Amino acid sequence: MAKLVFDYPFMDKEYELTKEKIYIGRQNTNDISIPNYNYFKNLPDTTKKLYLDNLMKVSRIHARITKRQDGWYIEDIGTTGLGSQYGTYVNVARLEVKKPYKLEDNDEIRFGPIKCKFVEK
Repeated sequence: MAKLVFDYPFMDKEYELTKEKIYIGRQNTNDISIPNYNYFKNLPDTTKKLYLDNLMKVSRIHARITKRQDGWYIEDIGTTGLGSQYGTYVNVARLEVKKPYKLEDNDEIRFGPIKCKFVEK
């Protein structure tokens, strides 16, 4: 089983990757929305303000994770398909737009400034 693990008050702790294609971004229609609006709307306004600048650096549709026979891949796609403005990173490397990158267990992923960990067991 593969999952993304976050450590933010506006996200679930873990998101299992249960579909072949998973879209991630700020738009609440994504498979994984950053933030999870069910949590974010209940945070105190002062806490929301602390994160708002960083959250605005996540594109409405930021990235896609795809399951293939040989593993999980991530791509920076952006809302218009031309890549996200603030990038998708694996460990410290910024991904090239629409170029799939194979994920390995414990890779750190960043959607703009928002970090998570890819875990596969």
